Amino acid sequence: MRYDVIVVGGGPAGSTAARECAARGMSVLLLDKATFPRDKPCGGGITLRAARLLPFDLAPVVERSIRGLDLTFSRRGGFARDAAQPLFHLVQRNRFDHFLVEQAVKAGATLRERTPLREIERERSRVIVRTGSETFEGRTLVAADGANGETAKRAGLTVPRWRILALEGNVTPSGRFPERWQTRVGIDLGAVPGGYHWLFPKGDHLNIGIGGLPSVGSALRRKFEEAVRSYGFDPAALWGVRAAPLPIRRPDTPLIHGNLLLVGDAAGLVDLLTGEGIYGAIWSGRAAATHLAAHLDGKVSDLEGYRQEVERELIPELQIAFQMWSLFHLAPAVAANLLWRRSNGPLSRLIGWTRFCRLTQGEDRYRNIRKDLRPLWSILDLVLRPAAFPFASKIFETFQR
Repeated sequence: MRYDVIVVGGGPAGSTAARECAARGMSVLLLDKATFPRDKPCGGGITLRAARLLPFDLAPVVERSIRGLDLTFSRRGGFARDAAQPLFHLVQRNRFDHFLVEQAVKAGATLRERTPLREIERERSRVIVRTGSETFEGRTLVAADGANGETAKRAGLTVPRWRILALEGNVTPSGRFPERWQTRVGIDLGAVPGGYHWLFPKGDHLNIGIGGLPSVGSALRRKFEEAVRSYGFDPAALWGVRAAPLPIRRPDTPLIHGNLLLVGDAAGLVDLLTGEGIYGAIWSGRAAATHLAAHLDGKVSDLEGYRQEVERELIPELQIAFQMWSLFHLAPAVAANLLWRRSNGPLSRLIGWTRFCRLTQGEDRYRNIRKDLRPLWSILDLVLRPAAFPFASKIFETFQR
Protein backbone atom coordinates (compact mmCIF):
# COMPACT_ATOMS: atom_id res chain seq x y z
CA MET A 1 0.00 0.00 0.00
CA ARG A 2 1.16 3.51 -0.76
CA TYR A 3 0.46 5.90 2.11
CA ASP A 4 -0.13 9.62 1.85
CA VAL A 5 1.97 10.22 4.96
CA ILE A 6 4.54 8.11 6.77
CA VAL A 7 5.25 9.35 10.30
CA VAL A 8 8.33 8.05 12.09
CA GLY A 9 8.09 8.33 15.88
CA GLY A 10 5.05 7.88 18.11
CA GLY A 11 5.71 10.61 20.67
CA PRO A 12 3.39 13.61 21.10
CA ALA A 13 4.52 15.26 17.84
CA GLY A 14 4.26 12.11 15.72
CA SER A 15 1.00 10.85 17.16
CA THR A 16 -0.57 14.30 16.82
CA ALA A 17 0.54 14.61 13.21
CA ALA A 18 -0.73 11.09 12.47
CA ARG A 19 -4.09 11.68 14.17
CA GLU A 20 -4.68 15.05 12.52
CA CYS A 21 -3.71 13.72 9.07
CA ALA A 22 -5.92 10.66 9.44
CA ALA A 23 -8.83 12.81 10.62
CA ARG A 24 -8.49 14.82 7.40
CA GLY A 25 -8.87 11.68 5.33
CA MET A 26 -5.22 10.98 4.51
CA SER A 27 -3.84 7.45 4.65
CA VAL A 28 -1.24 7.44 7.44
CA LEU A 29 1.40 4.96 8.56
CA LEU A 30 2.84 5.57 12.04
CA LEU A 31 6.12 3.74 12.69
CA ASP A 32 7.92 3.36 16.00
CA LYS A 33 10.90 1.23 16.97
CA ALA A 34 9.38 0.46 20.39
CA THR A 35 6.20 -1.25 21.57
CA PHE A 36 3.58 0.87 23.36
CA PRO A 37 3.31 1.55 26.17
CA ARG A 38 6.97 2.50 26.27
CA ASP A 39 8.68 4.92 28.61
CA LYS A 40 10.66 8.05 27.76
CA PRO A 41 12.97 10.20 29.92
CA CYS A 42 10.83 13.21 30.82
CA GLY A 43 9.43 14.86 33.92
CA GLY A 44 5.96 14.46 32.45
CA GLY A 45 4.64 17.98 32.89
CA ILE A 46 1.83 18.96 30.51
CA THR A 47 1.02 22.66 30.69
CA LEU A 48 -2.59 23.73 30.35
CA ARG A 49 -1.62 25.60 27.17
CA ALA A 50 -0.40 22.30 25.67
CA ALA A 51 -3.46 20.35 26.83
CA ARG A 52 -5.73 22.93 25.20
CA LEU A 53 -4.32 22.05 21.79
CA LEU A 54 -5.81 18.56 21.99
CA PRO A 55 -9.44 17.82 21.05
CA PHE A 56 -9.90 15.31 23.88
CA ASP A 57 -9.63 15.21 27.66
CA LEU A 58 -6.38 13.99 29.22
CA ALA A 59 -8.14 12.94 32.44
CA PRO A 60 -7.56 9.18 31.80
CA VAL A 61 -3.77 9.65 32.07
CA VAL A 62 -3.41 12.62 34.44
CA GLU A 63 -1.91 11.52 37.76
CA ARG A 64 -1.84 14.89 39.49
CA SER A 65 -2.84 18.49 38.68
CA ILE A 66 -0.43 21.14 39.92
CA ARG A 67 -1.33 24.57 41.22
CA GLY A 68 1.90 25.77 42.79
CA LEU A 69 5.69 25.90 42.92
CA ASP A 70 7.91 25.25 45.93
CA LEU A 71 11.04 27.25 45.06
CA THR A 72 14.48 26.85 46.63
CA PHE A 73 17.83 28.34 45.70
CA SER A 74 20.95 26.16 45.51
CA ARG A 75 19.13 23.72 47.82
CA ARG A 76 18.61 26.38 50.48
CA GLY A 77 15.69 28.53 51.65
CA GLY A 78 13.06 29.82 49.28
CA PHE A 79 9.31 30.34 49.11
CA ALA A 80 6.16 28.83 47.63
CA ARG A 81 3.55 30.25 45.29
CA ASP A 82 0.11 28.89 44.45
CA ALA A 83 -2.35 29.72 41.67
CA ALA A 84 -6.12 29.75 41.89
CA GLN A 85 -6.39 27.29 38.98
CA PRO A 86 -4.16 24.40 37.82
CA LEU A 87 -0.99 25.34 35.95
CA PHE A 88 -0.19 21.96 34.48
CA HIS A 89 -0.85 18.25 34.74
CA LEU A 90 1.63 15.52 35.59
CA VAL A 91 1.61 12.27 33.66
CA GLN A 92 3.77 9.21 33.17
CA ARG A 93 5.08 9.31 29.63
CA ASN A 94 4.48 5.61 29.01
CA ARG A 95 0.74 6.07 29.61
CA PHE A 96 0.48 9.55 28.05
CA ASP A 97 2.25 8.64 24.80
CA HIS A 98 0.30 5.39 24.51
CA PHE A 99 -2.95 7.32 24.99
CA LEU A 100 -2.03 9.75 22.19
CA VAL A 101 -1.09 6.89 19.88
CA GLU A 102 -4.45 5.23 20.59
CA GLN A 103 -6.21 8.43 19.51
CA ALA A 104 -4.24 8.40 16.26
CA VAL A 105 -5.25 4.78 15.58
CA LYS A 106 -8.89 5.58 16.38
CA ALA A 107 -8.72 8.39 13.82
CA GLY A 108 -7.60 5.90 11.17
CA ALA A 109 -3.79 5.82 11.29
CA THR A 110 -2.05 2.45 10.84
CA LEU A 111 0.43 1.73 13.65
CA ARG A 112 3.47 -0.50 13.18
CA GLU A 113 5.49 -1.11 16.35
CA ARG A 114 8.94 -2.69 16.73
CA THR A 115 9.81 -1.21 13.35
CA PRO A 116 13.21 0.51 13.44
CA LEU A 117 14.39 2.36 10.35
CA ARG A 118 17.20 0.99 8.23
CA GLU A 119 17.07 3.04 5.05
CA ILE A 120 15.15 5.89 3.42
CA GLU A 121 15.02 6.79 -0.26
CA ARG A 122 13.36 9.99 -1.37
CA GLU A 123 12.23 11.17 -4.76
CA ARG A 124 10.21 14.23 -5.66
CA SER A 125 6.82 12.54 -5.28
CA ARG A 126 7.49 9.50 -3.12
CA VAL A 127 9.39 8.12 -0.14
CA ILE A 128 10.61 4.56 0.33
CA VAL A 129 11.16 3.50 3.95
CA ARG A 130 12.91 0.21 4.66
CA THR A 131 12.79 -1.33 8.10
CA GLY A 132 14.12 -4.62 9.43
CA SER A 133 12.18 -6.85 7.04
CA GLU A 134 9.62 -4.63 5.32
CA THR A 135 9.44 -1.82 2.82
CA PHE A 136 6.85 0.97 2.90
CA GLU A 137 6.06 3.63 0.32
CA GLY A 138 4.58 7.05 0.97
CA ARG A 139 4.09 10.41 -0.68
CA THR A 140 5.47 12.41 2.25
CA LEU A 141 7.53 11.75 5.37
CA VAL A 142 7.33 13.26 8.87
CA ALA A 143 10.41 13.02 11.11
CA ALA A 144 9.04 12.85 14.67
CA ASP A 145 11.62 10.63 16.32
CA GLY A 146 12.98 13.14 18.81
CA ALA A 147 16.37 14.48 19.79
CA ASN A 148 18.22 11.25 19.00
CA GLY A 149 16.22 10.35 15.92
CA GLU A 150 17.80 9.08 12.72
CA THR A 151 15.00 9.80 10.26
CA ALA A 152 16.22 13.15 8.93
CA LYS A 153 19.80 11.90 8.74
CA ARG A 154 18.83 8.74 6.85
CA ALA A 155 16.78 10.93 4.52
CA GLY A 156 19.94 12.88 3.69
CA LEU A 157 19.31 15.94 5.85
CA THR A 158 21.70 17.43 8.42
CA VAL A 159 19.91 18.76 11.53
CA PRO A 160 22.22 20.90 13.70
CA ARG A 161 21.01 21.47 17.26
CA TRP A 162 22.34 22.65 20.61
CA ARG A 163 21.62 20.58 23.70
CA ILE A 164 20.74 20.71 27.37
CA LEU A 165 21.54 17.63 29.46
CA ALA A 166 19.05 16.05 31.84
CA LEU A 167 19.12 13.20 34.34
CA GLU A 168 16.08 11.90 36.21
CA GLY A 169 14.88 9.10 38.46
CA ASN A 170 11.94 8.10 40.65
CA VAL A 171 11.49 7.42 44.33
CA THR A 172 8.48 5.90 46.08
CA PRO A 173 7.82 7.49 49.49
CA SER A 174 7.31 5.16 52.41
CA GLY A 175 4.04 5.57 54.24
CA ARG A 176 1.69 8.41 53.45
CA PHE A 177 2.31 10.53 50.35
CA PRO A 178 4.07 13.79 51.43
CA GLU A 179 1.57 16.57 52.02
CA ARG A 180 4.08 19.11 50.70
CA TRP A 181 3.81 17.63 47.22
CA GLN A 182 0.08 17.09 46.88
CA THR A 183 -0.47 20.04 44.50
CA ARG A 184 2.99 21.61 44.18
CA VAL A 185 6.17 20.80 42.31
CA GLY A 186 9.63 21.52 43.63
CA ILE A 187 12.02 23.71 41.62
CA ASP A 188 15.57 24.52 42.74
CA LEU A 189 17.43 27.29 40.93
CA GLY A 190 21.11 28.21 40.88
CA ALA A 191 22.75 24.85 41.53
CA VAL A 192 23.33 24.05 37.86
CA PRO A 193 24.21 26.58 35.11
CA GLY A 194 21.29 27.44 32.86
CA GLY A 195 18.96 24.89 34.40
CA TYR A 196 17.26 23.64 37.55
CA HIS A 197 16.44 20.67 39.75
CA TRP A 198 12.85 19.49 39.83
CA LEU A 199 10.58 17.30 41.89
CA PHE A 200 7.35 16.28 40.16
CA PRO A 201 4.83 14.28 42.23
CA LYS A 202 3.03 11.52 40.34
CA GLY A 203 0.25 9.24 41.53
CA ASP A 204 2.25 7.10 43.97
CA HIS A 205 5.85 8.25 43.47
CA LEU A 206 8.03 11.30 42.93
CA ASN A 207 10.04 12.07 39.81
CA ILE A 208 13.25 13.97 40.64
CA GLY A 209 15.57 15.34 37.98
CA ILE A 210 18.17 17.86 36.97
CA GLY A 211 18.75 19.67 33.70
CA GLY A 212 21.44 22.12 32.69
CA LEU A 213 24.11 23.15 30.22
CA PRO A 214 26.50 20.48 28.91
CA SER A 215 29.35 22.02 30.92
CA VAL A 216 27.98 20.27 34.02
CA GLY A 217 29.43 17.14 32.42
CA SER A 218 30.62 14.47 34.82
CA ALA A 219 29.26 16.43 37.78
CA LEU A 220 25.68 15.82 36.63
CA ARG A 221 25.26 12.59 38.61
CA ARG A 222 26.75 14.11 41.78
CA LYS A 223 24.52 17.17 41.54
CA PHE A 224 21.53 14.94 40.86
CA GLU A 225 22.16 12.91 44.02
CA GLU A 226 22.60 16.14 46.01
CA ALA A 227 19.20 17.25 44.75
CA VAL A 228 17.63 13.95 45.82
CA ARG A 229 19.10 14.30 49.32
CA SER A 230 17.95 17.92 49.57
CA TYR A 231 14.37 16.69 49.17
CA GLY A 232 14.89 14.20 51.99
CA PHE A 233 15.40 10.97 50.03
CA ASP A 234 18.23 8.47 49.72
CA PRO A 235 19.72 8.21 46.18
CA ALA A 236 20.04 4.46 46.79
CA ALA A 237 16.23 4.25 46.75
CA LEU A 238 15.95 5.65 43.23
CA TRP A 239 14.55 3.58 40.40
CA GLY A 240 14.23 4.23 36.69
CA VAL A 241 17.29 6.50 36.54
CA ARG A 242 18.12 7.62 33.00
CA ALA A 243 19.68 10.52 31.13
CA ALA A 244 18.51 12.31 28.00
CA PRO A 245 19.44 15.34 25.87
CA LEU A 246 17.04 18.24 25.42
CA PRO A 247 17.38 19.59 21.86
CA ILE A 248 17.63 23.35 21.43
CA ARG A 249 16.87 24.76 18.01
CA ARG A 250 19.58 26.58 16.08
CA PRO A 251 18.74 29.28 13.51
CA ASP A 252 19.88 26.91 10.74
CA THR A 253 17.87 23.90 11.97
CA PRO A 254 15.67 22.88 9.01
CA LEU A 255 11.92 22.39 9.21
CA ILE A 256 11.29 21.01 5.71
CA HIS A 257 13.24 19.52 2.86
CA GLY A 258 11.24 18.56 -0.19
CA ASN A 259 8.63 16.04 0.94
CA LEU A 260 10.12 15.75 4.45
CA LEU A 261 8.79 17.62 7.50
CA LEU A 262 10.40 17.83 10.96
CA VAL A 263 8.22 18.21 14.05
CA GLY A 264 8.68 18.39 17.82
CA ASP A 265 12.07 17.57 19.33
CA ALA A 266 13.34 16.45 15.92
CA ALA A 267 13.12 20.12 14.94
CA GLY A 268 14.36 21.39 18.33
CA LEU A 269 11.05 23.09 19.19
CA VAL A 270 11.68 23.31 22.94
CA ASP A 271 10.86 26.19 25.29
CA LEU A 272 14.26 26.88 26.87
CA LEU A 273 12.85 28.89 29.79
CA THR A 274 10.72 26.05 31.13
CA GLY A 275 12.35 23.09 29.37
CA GLU A 276 8.96 22.09 27.97
CA GLY A 277 8.90 20.34 24.61
CA ILE A 278 5.39 18.89 24.58
CA TYR A 279 3.67 22.15 23.63
CA GLY A 280 5.95 22.58 20.61
CA ALA A 281 5.49 18.92 19.74
CA ILE A 282 1.69 19.04 19.69
CA TRP A 283 1.60 22.47 18.03
CA SER A 284 3.95 21.43 15.23
CA GLY A 285 2.13 18.11 14.72
CA ARG A 286 -1.12 19.99 14.17
CA ALA A 287 0.50 22.52 11.85
CA ALA A 288 2.20 19.75 9.85
CA ALA A 289 -1.13 18.04 9.20
CA THR A 290 -2.69 21.26 7.92
CA HIS A 291 0.04 21.81 5.34
CA LEU A 292 0.35 18.15 4.39
CA ALA A 293 -3.37 18.14 3.60
CA ALA A 294 -3.10 21.24 1.43
CA HIS A 295 -0.10 19.82 -0.43
CA LEU A 296 -1.50 16.35 -0.99
CA ASP A 297 -4.82 17.80 -2.16
CA GLY A 298 -2.97 19.78 -4.81
CA LYS A 299 -3.83 23.16 -3.31
CA VAL A 300 -0.14 24.07 -2.92
CA SER A 301 2.88 22.72 -4.75
CA ASP A 302 5.14 22.21 -1.72
CA LEU A 303 5.34 22.22 2.09
CA GLU A 304 6.82 25.69 2.36
CA GLY A 305 3.70 26.89 4.18
CA TYR A 306 4.61 24.72 7.18
CA ARG A 307 8.01 26.37 7.50
CA GLN A 308 6.45 29.80 7.17
CA GLU A 309 3.81 29.13 9.82
CA VAL A 310 6.31 27.73 12.32
CA GLU A 311 8.66 30.67 11.75
CA ARG A 312 5.79 33.15 12.01
CA GLU A 313 3.86 31.73 14.97
CA LEU A 314 6.00 29.38 17.08
CA ILE A 315 9.66 30.31 16.69
CA PRO A 316 9.13 33.94 17.85
CA GLU A 317 7.66 32.50 21.05
CA LEU A 318 10.68 30.22 21.52
CA GLN A 319 13.01 33.16 20.83
CA ILE A 320 11.40 35.25 23.58
CA ALA A 321 11.60 32.25 25.90
CA PHE A 322 15.35 32.07 25.13
CA GLN A 323 15.75 35.78 25.88
CA MET A 324 13.91 35.41 29.19
CA TRP A 325 16.02 32.32 30.02
CA SER A 326 19.16 34.37 29.33
CA LEU A 327 18.09 37.17 31.68
CA PHE A 328 16.70 34.88 34.36
CA HIS A 329 19.81 32.71 34.67
CA LEU A 330 22.21 35.61 35.09
CA ALA A 331 21.01 35.64 38.71
CA PRO A 332 18.19 33.10 39.12
CA ALA A 333 17.62 33.60 42.86
CA VAL A 334 17.42 37.38 42.45
CA ALA A 335 15.12 37.05 39.43
CA ALA A 336 12.78 34.59 41.14
CA ASN A 337 12.52 36.69 44.29
CA LEU A 338 11.92 39.84 42.27
CA LEU A 339 9.37 38.37 39.89
CA TRP A 340 7.61 35.60 41.80
CA ARG A 341 7.72 36.40 45.53
CA ARG A 342 4.71 38.68 45.22
CA SER A 343 1.60 37.09 43.78
CA ASN A 344 -0.09 40.36 42.84
CA GLY A 345 0.72 43.94 41.92
CA PRO A 346 1.84 45.68 38.70
CA LEU A 347 5.15 43.81 38.33
CA SER A 348 3.46 40.46 38.91
CA ARG A 349 0.90 41.22 36.22
CA LEU A 350 3.53 42.55 33.80
CA ILE A 351 6.23 39.89 33.99
CA GLY A 352 5.91 38.13 37.35
CA TRP A 353 3.86 35.37 38.95
CA THR A 354 0.48 36.41 37.56
CA ARG A 355 1.91 36.57 34.04
CA PHE A 356 3.67 33.22 34.47
CA CYS A 357 0.38 31.60 35.46
CA ARG A 358 -1.41 33.05 32.45
CA LEU A 359 1.34 31.85 30.11
CA THR A 360 1.32 28.34 31.56
CA GLN A 361 -2.46 28.14 31.45
CA GLY A 362 -2.55 29.20 27.80
CA GLU A 363 -4.27 32.52 28.43
CA ASP A 364 -1.33 34.66 27.30
CA ARG A 365 1.65 34.50 24.92
CA TYR A 366 5.31 35.42 25.23
CA ARG A 367 4.97 37.92 22.40
CA ASN A 368 2.57 39.97 24.52
CA ILE A 369 5.37 40.44 27.06
CA ARG A 370 7.59 41.74 24.26
CA LYS A 371 4.77 44.10 23.23
CA ASP A 372 4.25 45.37 26.79
CA LEU A 373 7.99 45.90 27.29
CA ARG A 374 8.81 47.09 23.79
CA PRO A 375 11.69 49.51 24.65
CA LEU A 376 13.54 46.80 26.64
CA TRP A 377 12.85 44.11 24.08
CA SER A 378 14.14 46.24 21.23
CA ILE A 379 17.54 46.04 22.92
CA LEU A 380 17.20 42.34 23.68
CA ASP A 381 16.34 41.62 20.04
CA LEU A 382 19.64 43.20 19.03
CA VAL A 383 21.79 41.54 21.70
CA LEU A 384 20.13 38.17 22.28
CA ARG A 385 19.54 36.82 18.81
CA PRO A 386 18.89 33.08 18.38
CA ALA A 387 22.55 32.46 17.50
CA ALA A 388 23.61 33.84 20.92
CA PHE A 389 22.85 30.63 22.83
CA PRO A 390 26.52 29.49 23.00
CA PHE A 391 27.61 32.96 24.16
CA ALA A 392 24.91 33.13 26.85
CA SER A 393 25.81 29.61 27.96
CA LYS A 394 29.46 30.58 28.48
CA ILE A 395 28.39 33.49 30.67
CA PHE A 396 26.24 31.27 32.89
CA GLU A 397 28.97 28.67 33.14
CA THR A 398 31.37 31.38 34.31
CA PHE A 399 29.04 33.01 36.84
CA GLN A 400 27.59 29.80 38.28
CA ARG A 401 30.68 27.64 38.79
